[in-house]
Amino acid sequence: MSGMTADDTIQRLSFRHSSGRASPVEVTRLSALRARGLDHSIHDPTRLTFHMLQFVTEAEGAHWVDFKRIALRPGDVLSVRPDQVHAFDTEAAHESLLLLFTPDAPRYLGVPVPTRLGADSVLRPAPADFRFLVDLLRLLERIETTHLRPESVGTRLLGTLLAGLTDVVAASHGPTDRAALRYEALVRTFEAHLDAHHAVSRSPTWYAASMGTTPRTLARACRRARGRSPKQMVDARVTLEAKRLLATTDDTAEAIGYALGFTEATNFVKFFRRVTGTTPDAFRRAPATR
Repeated sequence: MSGMTADDTIQRLSFRHSSGRASPVEVTRLSALRARGLDHSIHDPTRLTFHMLQFVTEAEGAHWVDFKRIALRPGDVLSVRPDQVHAFDTEAAHESLLLLFTPDAPRYLGVPVPTRLGADSVLRPAPADFRFLVDLLRLLERIETTHLRPESVGTRLLGTLLAGLTDVVAASHGPTDRAALRYEALVRTFEAHLDAHHAVSRSPTWYAASMGTTPRTLARACRRARGRSPKQMVDARVTLEAKRLLATTDDTAEAIGYALGFTEATNFVKFFRRVTGTTPDAFRRAPATR
């Protein structure tokens, strides 16, 4: 995939079943997506409003997620969450089953979407577990050719698949005690607050107060669940949004800094240089900032 420049614009895609069905779930193959006549390029930076899970079935390849080129091999499961900036690598020739579903689909079923898929949102299940999950995906595929209603049966199969994937994620992290589960729940809430309020405050104390907990408890949870301090997580989230805006808009660094809550452009530049080791303008000019 070629690098992005300041002239690039980001695509934003909402969920729409390729057949026009009302189903909030669709399974397709990467080869079919490559061959399909689309009104957008799958190789350009894109922000989804839905979930995409990529189950790699053949050959090695790569995918771009939030400025990282992630290597993939058969048996890998890659997660792209809503609002992440992603793109299919132009040089990759791997085959995958793609599971697409709206954020409301799992909530309707009362099944959580696994959020800890390992480094760079990639999970490598045991071979038997991967085959089982792929079998479920192929069942979802087959529903399209039956008289069954995919919007009904498909969502229930999605619930089974996500429940199985949640178990695989839990197993990959080893046994957990009750304290670890509490910490994980607290950190997930913190991450949701960061997504919603990263432009409002960069103070871990502010987030702790808004969540009804103490800075000390939040710090302990972040260290235990993510291996980072709350301040490091806040800085990483603000930096990620800054990179997204720098790479996908023509806005000036000053305007981006203001949008992220910095009252002075110089403060934003200093912050960005401290976290990334480079300036906003240098990042934007880099040949491969995806």
